[in-house]
Amino acid sequence: MPKNGLIRQHDHSLGILIRVLDAVIIVGVLFAVKQAYLGGGWGPRWSVVAFSAVAVFYLAANINHLYQSYRLGGIVEEMPRLIMTWLMTLAGLLLLGYLLKVAHTVSRVTLTFWAVITPVALLVVRQLIRSFLYQLRKEGRNTRSVVIIGANENAKRLAAEISRMPWAGLRLLGFVTQEHEGSVCVQDESSSGLSVPVLGTLEDLFARARDGGVDMVYIATPTSEREVIESVIHELGDSTVSIFVVPDFHTAAVMQGNWVSLGGIPTVSIIDDPAQGLDAVAKRLEDLLLAGAALAFFALPMLLIALGVKLSSPGPVFYKQRRYGLSGRSFNMLKFRSMSVTEKDEEFVQASRNDTRVTPFGAFLRRTSLDELPQFLNVLNGEMSVVGPRPHAAAHNEEFRSRISGYMLRHKAKPGITGLAQVNGFRGETDTDEKMRERVRFDVEYINNWSIWMDLAIVLKTPWVLFTAKNAY
Repeated sequence: MPKNGLIRQHDHSLGILIRVLDAVIIVGVLFAVKQAYLGGGWGPRWSVVAFSAVAVFYLAANINHLYQSYRLGGIVEEMPRLIMTWLMTLAGLLLLGYLLKVAHTVSRVTLTFWAVITPVALLVVRQLIRSFLYQLRKEGRNTRSVVIIGANENAKRLAAEISRMPWAGLRLLGFVTQEHEGSVCVQDESSSGLSVPVLGTLEDLFARARDGGVDMVYIATPTSEREVIESVIHELGDSTVSIFVVPDFHTAAVMQGNWVSLGGIPTVSIIDDPAQGLDAVAKRLEDLLLAGAALAFFALPMLLIALGVKLSSPGPVFYKQRRYGLSGRSFNMLKFRSMSVTEKDEEFVQASRNDTRVTPFGAFLRRTSLDELPQFLNVLNGEMSVVGPRPHAAAHNEEFRSRISGYMLRHKAKPGITGLAQVNGFRGETDTDEKMRERVRFDVEYINNWSIWMDLAIVLKTPWVLFTAKNAY
């Protein structure tokens, strides 16, 4: 969810407690390890390390959405976010130590033990809190009764999720709908499915709510049925019932928007340029610094790759292909040539597994993404960004824009060498509409939630993806 605007995730009081506990654990483990290994006084330099660690941890936690509702999140879902947050914290501390030239003033052994023990302690404390809350909810305390309005696929998926999370303390009373009677079968983890009762109509729900029998209401009807939402808000507005909307794909885009006032009229930006004004300057400066550093670091490898391309097969070193960039403007994207042919844009066929056009040396380049290195020149030229939606071939754009809803929205940002979709597993061949639809979903999420911190997180995750991904050829 975006950090700006009025539409944002509610921050529960337990989340505040967890933030405080995280800081206590980070500082406490550092103090304990330092005293066990070195002894002596604490000293100002260790205070600086502790304060810096907590500050960087909170920044990284915000990037990775670590602090979410503890009623609705599980330890399995949280563990990767916590580990990534801690790795980013360590990277940030190393960078600060290097820039300030103070890394040599603290014990490396102490920091090593602290770096290993702290994430374990953070996970253990989180699990203890969840176990305590789970026990309370098993005894019927700290639970919430839930009613879902509607019985469509959205409603059934929500019901299945609630049944999958007994530790969340949500008691599903049933559906409210005029389309069914008796009960509705919901496919959950059991082979027989889950039978959810139908409680009646909206009038029955309002009566139950007035009697205090409902804590939470989820509206899962199509967003086109505005009168249902208005009726629920009107009737339950004077009660203590919490009301939520279960969005479809298009509503989800709205929910990730920001409030923008046009004169005195509040509007919601569903999709807009992610970097404007000073943000655009910061984004461009980020691109120049990262691309300049990358070209300096990879100068010799790029020279060797160019020589390898030239010697391994006849043809040019670079392959230029027309791609669509910001606002749909076309540009020539650079790559090291990895195929024995250089097709025209209108004849483009995406590479697939065991593609005979790919040279042996080219296969290595594509598998490791080293063929993408010349795109840092596109970044310096202002045609691309280091992080952004991956640019597709012109032929692909024309093919998918009519089949994938919202496809062209990805051109509201400069195309990138890497992106949110790529670090979430959607790298390489997109041979089905579903794969492309997921890639577009991540691209839209990136545009809605862009920040410098998100860019840096994606850059840090990219090397791991390059070494582990198996769908690029």
